[in-house]
Amino acid sequence: MVATWLGIFMIALPFIAAILMLLVLKWKADITGFIMWIIMLILAVAYFKTNTGVVFLASIAGFIKSYPIALMVCTSIFMITYMQKTGALQRIIVAFKTLGGEGKEPFQIMFINIGLGCFLVSIGATPVTMLPPIMIAIGYSSLAAVALPAIGYDPLTTFALLAIPAVVFQKVMAGLFDLTPIFPTLAESGYIFSLFMPIVTTGIALGMMFIAGGKKMLFRKDSLIFAFVGGITAGGTSVLVNGLAKRFQIDGLVPLTGLFAGLFTCIVMLLLAKIMKMKIFDRSNLTEEDHKIEQSMPLWKAFMPWSILVVLCGVTNLIPQVHDFLFNELSMQIQISGADPISLQVFWNAWFWVILATVLSMPFLGVKGKLKDTFSTWGKRAIKPVFAAAIFFSVAFVMNYSGATGEFLADGSWVIAEDNNMIKVLADASESIFGDYYPLIVPFVGLLGGFVSGSETSSIAMFTEYQYRTGIRLGLSDNSIIILGASNGIGGGLASVLSPAKIQNATAVIDKQGIEGEVIKKTAPIALLMVVSVSLITLCWANHYPAWKWVVVFAIGIGAVAALLLSILGINKLRNRKKEQVQAPEKEEKE
Repeated sequence: MVATWLGIFMIALPFIAAILMLLVLKWKADITGFIMWIIMLILAVAYFKTNTGVVFLASIAGFIKSYPIALMVCTSIFMITYMQKTGALQRIIVAFKTLGGEGKEPFQIMFINIGLGCFLVSIGATPVTMLPPIMIAIGYSSLAAVALPAIGYDPLTTFALLAIPAVVFQKVMAGLFDLTPIFPTLAESGYIFSLFMPIVTTGIALGMMFIAGGKKMLFRKDSLIFAFVGGITAGGTSVLVNGLAKRFQIDGLVPLTGLFAGLFTCIVMLLLAKIMKMKIFDRSNLTEEDHKIEQSMPLWKAFMPWSILVVLCGVTNLIPQVHDFLFNELSMQIQISGADPISLQVFWNAWFWVILATVLSMPFLGVKGKLKDTFSTWGKRAIKPVFAAAIFFSVAFVMNYSGATGEFLADGSWVIAEDNNMIKVLADASESIFGDYYPLIVPFVGLLGGFVSGSETSSIAMFTEYQYRTGIRLGLSDNSIIILGASNGIGGGLASVLSPAKIQNATAVIDKQGIEGEVIKKTAPIALLMVVSVSLITLCWANHYPAWKWVVVFAIGIGAVAALLLSILGINKLRNRKKEQVQAPEKEEKE
C-alpha cells in the first residue's frame, strides 16, 4: 500500500518540475510535457507498482485519445496559415482595424477582445496571435495589446475549438459513470459549464477595462456599461444556448456555443454603440499598405473559409439525424489493450470539417503558388503545439491507470490495485483533509493543470477522474460531481492567460518579446479573482447550500479578498515611503 503523504508528494513532483521548467528554465510546453511524462512514467513503475507494459500502452491510448484536440490544433493552424498565404487573413485584420474611433476604448475592447475573440477561438483561430497587431494599430500600448486578447476569450475556452474541451469532458465523465442512458450527455455537461459563465465573463470584462486604463478607465460610465452588457451577453448567450440544448436534448448545439456567444456579443456591442451615438467605424488609422490590402480582395471572399466552416458545423450539429449518424453510427471505436474503448468519430469531430472548409474555400482564394508555401510553414508551426496537446493526455492516462498489474478483468479491462492508483491516493487525501470544503480547491487544481499544460482540455484529461473519485468519496450527488468536474475545467481555462507559451506567442507577433512578465503581472490578479469566484460558486452549488449560505459564503469571500488587497496596498505604501526616505538624503546631497 502506498503511504498517502509520500504518495501525494510523488504525484506532485512532476507538476513541481513542470512549473520550474516553465518559469525558471523557460522551456516550451512540448518539452515540458515530454519531461513530465518521463517522470510520471518512472514514478508509476518504480513507486506505484504499475506494470511496465501497461504504462506504455496507457501512454499510447492517451496519445490517441487526444486526437480530437491535437488534430483540431493541427488543422486550425493549417487553415490560418492558408488564409495568411492567400492574403485573406490580412484583409480580415484590416477590416478589424476600422472598428471604433478615438475615445471609444470600451467599445473596442469588448467588441474585439471578447466578441471577436470568442468567435475566433470557437472556430479554431487564435486571438493571441491575430488580435495584438490590431490593438497596436488602433493605439493601445504593447502591454495592453497583448494582455487584452489573452484574457478576453478566457471565460469561454470550454467552448473553444467548437467545444472540444466540453466534448472531451463529457466523454471522460460518461465513461466514469458508465450509466444507461448515458449520463451526462453533452448538453447536460455544457449547461453546467455555462452556468458559471455570466459571473466570469462580466468579471473578466471589468478587469479588461482596468488593464486598458487603470481605475480611471474602469470607473468611466461607458466602461461600466459596455463591460456589464458585454459580459452578461457573452455569458448569458452560453447559458441560453446550452439551456436550449439541455431542454430539447440537442447535443449538437453545444459545439456552437462560442460561435453564438461571440456573434451575439459583437451585435449587442454594435447596437449599444449606436444607441450611445458612437462612431463605429474609423478609417483614419489605415495605412497606405492597408488600403492596398483592402483593394486586393473583397471581404466576403476573405471570410470564405470561416463562412463555409460555420455552415458545415451548423448542418452536422443542428440536424439531429445527421448528428446521430456521424456521432453514434460512425463512432469507429478502437481499444488499446485494457484501456477504455476510444470512439474516433472522425466524421463528426471539428477537425475534419476545418480541413473540408479549407479545401472548399480554395476555388475562391486560389491555390497556385500558395499550397507549397502553406504546407512548408504549416509543418514548422504545427508539430510542437500538436505534440504538446497530445503528451499531456499520455500523462493523464499514466495517472489514471497507475497501479495496474497487467492482468485483465472479464470485460477486458486492466486489473488496478486501488491502493497503488495515483487518482485514488489523491481522492482519499482530499476527502480526509478538506472534507465538505473540498469544492473550494477544485478550480485551483484545474488552474494548475491548465498552467502546466497550457490547455483546458489537458487539464480536464488529467484531473476529471480525480474530481469524480473525490466526489464519490464525499458522497456527493451525480450532479454535484459534474459540477466539480466543470469547475476543474473552468479553472484550467482561466489558466490560459497565465500560460507563458501563449503570452510568448502574442508578444512575438508584435516584436515585443520580454514583456511577458509584465503582462502576466497585469492579468494574473484578474484570473485569480475569477478562480476565487468559481471556487465559492462550486462550494455552494456542489453542497446544495440554501440561499442564505450562498450570501454568507460570498460575504466572507469578498471580505477576505478585500482584506488581502488592502494588505497588499498597505505593504506597497510602506515600501514606497521607505524608498522615499532612502532617496531623500541622496537628493539633498546632490542639491
